[in-house]
Amino acid sequence: MSINLTVGNYKGGVGKTKNAILIPYILSSMGKKCLVIDLDPQGNATTVLARTRQNFMDEPFIFDKTLMGAIKDENLSEIILPVKDNLDLLPSHIDFANYPTYLDLKFGLVDKQNEDYDSIYTKKMNYLNELIKPLSDKYDYIFIDVPPTKSIMTDSAVMASDYVLIILQTQELSLDGAVQYLEDLRNLAEYGGRFDILGVLPVLMDKNTSSDEFILSQANDVFGENNMFQTKVPQMARLKRFDNTGIQEKDRFDKKVIDLYKIVTKEFLDKISLMGELNNEY
Repeated sequence: MSINLTVGNYKGGVGKTKNAILIPYILSSMGKKCLVIDLDPQGNATTVLARTRQNFMDEPFIFDKTLMGAIKDENLSEIILPVKDNLDLLPSHIDFANYPTYLDLKFGLVDKQNEDYDSIYTKKMNYLNELIKPLSDKYDYIFIDVPPTKSIMTDSAVMASDYVLIILQTQELSLDGAVQYLEDLRNLAEYGGRFDILGVLPVLMDKNTSSDEFILSQANDVFGENNMFQTKVPQMARLKRFDNTGIQEKDRFDKKVIDLYKIVTKEFLDKISLMGELNNEY
């Protein structure tokens, strides 16, 4: 049975997608079977992992069917693509932008004043979870990358998750986005979401500056110091280069990123273990 995790923030460009693919990349190298589900119609995770695959395999990606096509068939497994040993991708496509309309047609469209709104919206949010469940036995971890906005896509991902990892870039707008995201997570819990917030992973704009320290201090106050990852991801040019090359381990700059994410992943696993122990006490 997989551990499912959504990586999110309501501010774009904060490193959300990078972490949604680099942590499972490291886990896969540790022998853990991982799946990355790209629920962003822009498909950034799909693009980077497609390029990563080229670093490990000669065969190109062949898209016989889009994400919406697989959803309509109620069979997500038919579009899963291998990236490397122990790492698979469920790729996104621009047509996934039609997912809200698909749900409206399937379950009905009502406004918030309608007495059936909550029950219908709950069905919409939980539909994706039903599609993901058949994949659970095949993986140790399923990571879900989502758009940086409030939407049925982001809500559906959270409802299908055991944990949520919040990415925080050390700038005011990113903190605002993280706070808004936290408020929405609380609302989703009232809809029956059974997830825990794993923590907040800081991504530094410019390490060792007063502005970074100020935002981190504010984040400690908002989220609680115990919920903040001790590991902080510094500004690294090689992380941006992975957008063009895919994740690779060819030189010392690549390896510096990989070594950092081994530390991030260890703390990730420690937090998963601690959460499991706490949940078993209740």
